[in-house]
Amino acid sequence: MGVKHKKTRKEKIIADYRHNIYTLENKSFPTPDPTAVKTLVNTNSYFYSYVFHDVSKTAILTIFIIIGELILFFLLKNHVLTLPKISY
Repeated sequence: MGVKHKKTRKEKIIADYRHNIYTLENKSFPTPDPTAVKTLVNTNSYFYSYVFHDVSKTAILTIFIIIGELILFFLLKNHVLTLPKISY
């Protein structure tokens, strides 16, 4: 048996180009109907549901942190709670 010729890079690029041209010529493209107007409706409303869940968790955590800081501030301001090296 003979050894098969190994294609060069240039030959591979030319063959790939020829295959692409051949497939485009043989494809049948549907003609658009101008009377039928399609409206795109997002049926995947659940797609971004994780964003709402993450934002709500972040908002709740942020509110609790701010409330905790305000409580700590008023406790320190009224001298109910004293911490060393912190004075108001």
